[in-house]
Amino acid sequence: MRVLFRCCAVASLVVFLALPVIVTAEEPENYEKDAQSAENTPPMIPHAVKDTADGSYCLGCHRTGAKGAPETPHPERLSCTGCHARGETKQPKLHKKGGTKK
Repeated sequence: MRVLFRCCAVASLVVFLALPVIVTAEEPENYEKDAQSAENTPPMIPHAVKDTADGSYCLGCHRTGAKGAPETPHPERLSCTGCHARGETKQPKLHKKGGTKK
């Protein structure tokens, strides 16, 4: 019985001492990765964007839907790239005048 008690005491002590090490060994936060893998993920940003603290760059078009941009349902949130991750940037389509040469 004493051996069982001592084994339990030693095991409890080991767990108690190891617990702070396990809790503090976290990965650095990667908000962009979290945003991409979250359920009901916010849409990706499909164009070049300037990251401004007041959201003025994004809200210039997305507050009212200017230039065909989707209108934001939450214009009071100002840190756009806190939730919306940068996606693949669309390249403008090049149109040639006069058709193609053979």
